[in-house]
Amino acid sequence: MSTAPRFVEPAVMDRPPKAHRFDVYSPKLGRQATLFGRDALDLWTTLEGSPQVLSFCERPMKIPGASRHRCFDFWVRRADGEELLVLLRESERKEANPKSRHEILAKLDGTTLDGALVRCLDPAHMADHAIALANWGSIIRDLSAFERFVPQALCKDLVAAIEQPKSIRQLQEDFAPCDSTTIRIGIYLLLHRGQATCRQIATHVLGPGHIIEAP
Repeated sequence: MSTAPRFVEPAVMDRPPKAHRFDVYSPKLGRQATLFGRDALDLWTTLEGSPQVLSFCERPMKIPGASRHRCFDFWVRRADGEELLVLLRESERKEANPKSRHEILAKLDGTTLDGALVRCLDPAHMADHAIALANWGSIIRDLSAFERFVPQALCKDLVAAIEQPKSIRQLQEDFAPCDSTTIRIGIYLLLHRGQATCRQIATHVLGPGHIIEAP
C-alpha cells in the first residue's frame, strides 16, 4: 500500500475575513505552511508535536455543501487511519437554526468522507492545553532553525542515554564538551520523532529540569 500523503498542499488559499495570517515552517512536512487564525495555528502546533501524526495538510479540500470558501482545516494521517478536521467558528458553536451552516457540519461530524473520519473540534478546548502548546511552539521554532546542525550520531547516543530517565541538564552535562544547544536540539528531535517522552511538557514551562525518558 502506498505511504505517499493523499494531500501535499492546500487546495484553498482564501483568507477568512479578519483572520490573521501565520507563515510557519513545518519540520514534519519539510515545507512552509500558511495558516489563517490563531485557532489554526494552535491546532497545527498540536499536530506537529504529536508523534502519532504521520502526515497532515492544511486546508486540503472544501466542505461539501458548505459555502464556497469553507474548507476542512486539516487532513491528518495516523497509523490507524485518516481524519478531516474542522475548527468550529463561534457562530457554529451556538445553537443553530434549521438553515444554519452548522447543520451541515453536524451531519458530517463522526462520518467518513473518502475514507477519512470527519471530526468537528471546538477551539475553546485548546485553552486547556496552553502550556503544552507554548512548549511545543518553542520546540518547533528551535527545530525549524537548528535541526540541520544536529548529527544523527548524537541522536542515536541520546536514545541510548535515556534508557534511564534524565533531565535535559543532566544530558547536557553527560555529553559535554559537545555544545549544550546542540544537545538540547537533539533532545527536541527525539521528542518530535516519538523516540523520547517528557511528561512535564504538558504541565510546566519548558526548562533544563524537564525529565526525558524512553517512550
